[in-house]
Amino acid sequence: MPPWTVSYDLKLHIPVLRHVYGYSIQKICEVLSIRKSPIYKTLQLYATLADVANPNSCTAGCHRSLNHEDINYIKSHCHLHGSVFLDELQSDLLSRCDVKVSLSTLFRTLQRLGITHKKVSCHALEQNDEKCAAFMNNLADIAPNPEMLMFRDEAAKNDHTLARPMGYSPHGT
Repeated sequence: MPPWTVSYDLKLHIPVLRHVYGYSIQKICEVLSIRKSPIYKTLQLYATLADVANPNSCTAGCHRSLNHEDINYIKSHCHLHGSVFLDELQSDLLSRCDVKVSLSTLFRTLQRLGITHKKVSCHALEQNDEKCAAFMNNLADIAPNPEMLMFRDEAAKNDHTLARPMGYSPHGT
């Protein structure tokens, strides 16, 4: 237990000393050898919840909801699909690994793994020389005369329509 926390047993004495024996905050500090702020917090919890411990806090350390297999799946999924959304990763974990996990847990797991949120470049797929040459050969087979070609304006096309601008990638890559 960290040195700045007060044990549950010691917190149980605070309302008794305050309300039953009428001790002041300063006297409780001297008797229990603790600071004022845990005493005020404990008395506030006791007044609102009738208990000296917060039921929503993890005092003994929270158990992680993802095991090593789930974390390895997340690593491989982010490595293969660099531009995945957190909700898609959440649904993949549920469908493939049968693990229901919150988006904040996924985000913290990605941070702990060193996988950061980065700008995705879509130019690498568009500038493939082999695919461009294959397209030109196919076009030459279809229309041997350039006057046979007709083009249309794609003014409504937006670079963000089909591509995802952000993705997750290991730190440093």
